[in-house]
Amino acid sequence: MATPFESEEFSDAAYWRDASRKKRLNINNCISSWTDICGFGSLLEANDWDLARLQEQGVVYLLNQMHLIAGRPLMIGIDPYPNDKVIVLNDGIARTIDLLHIDRIDAHVFLLYVRDLLFSHLSLLRITKVHNVGVRTVVAGGQRVQYSAASTTGHSNLYYDENNVSDYGKKLLNTTFVYNPAEFQMNTAFAKAYTLDSLGSKSGIVVNGFYIESEFFAKIKPIKELKIDVAQNNIMFYRSDMLMFELNIKNTISLNIKGVDTVVYHIDKFVIHKMFDGDDLEFDLFNQVE
Repeated sequence: MATPFESEEFSDAAYWRDASRKKRLNINNCISSWTDICGFGSLLEANDWDLARLQEQGVVYLLNQMHLIAGRPLMIGIDPYPNDKVIVLNDGIARTIDLLHIDRIDAHVFLLYVRDLLFSHLSLLRITKVHNVGVRTVVAGGQRVQYSAASTTGHSNLYYDENNVSDYGKKLLNTTFVYNPAEFQMNTAFAKAYTLDSLGSKSGIVVNGFYIESEFFAKIKPIKELKIDVAQNNIMFYRSDMLMFELNIKNTISLNIKGVDTVVYHIDKFVIHKMFDGDDLEFDLFNQVE
């Protein structure tokens, strides 16, 4: 007779309980972002929180478009090397990259990741405008620590005969009941991005804005051949001393969020230079919504 106490999940839970109690968990640097639809609550209210009405009004299609645009990984890799992990939560999309093996990140690949974040935001500006709502993206740096197993299945609940498992039992064993993705467990970069977004316009984090929090730059500094120059009016990205692209700073905001002093840069334009993409290209985020 197999029991939950003999399962691999039980052993895994015991490992994390012991490691956290003895303070032996690994703490890693990471970068994260949070993108959400601004004004989605008004769409819910206008349709009485009725999903059938939201579907009829095209709001569910809007969510599908958002997922197709922003709900895809922008840095592909194999664990434990850096790669993009994405979670879609209703009208919001969270993404994070673990920097434990930051020495394995190619500078050009990372610049493609930043460029695609900007392109994603640009595309979302266009589709949300159709529904008279907006979008906001915040990118931040921080740390994360895994303190628990990433999931719990029926193995943690079922007593069964290993030689005679019913069809119901097999399905139960293969059912995941708890999701706790490792990369988002106590992730301060994601928490910071989400908190900054929630401050809203009253703190200068306006609708349709793209924001980069200052610790983001500190966390990616060790990437080989990557150089970033943060000036008063722009942020320039170099690879091997060649200017690849630059971001225009519309506004610089100093904030204290839950005891942490930080600086947030509001980006309204970005220029991709021909050394990076074969031609000089300029994109104006602000004029997409005017």
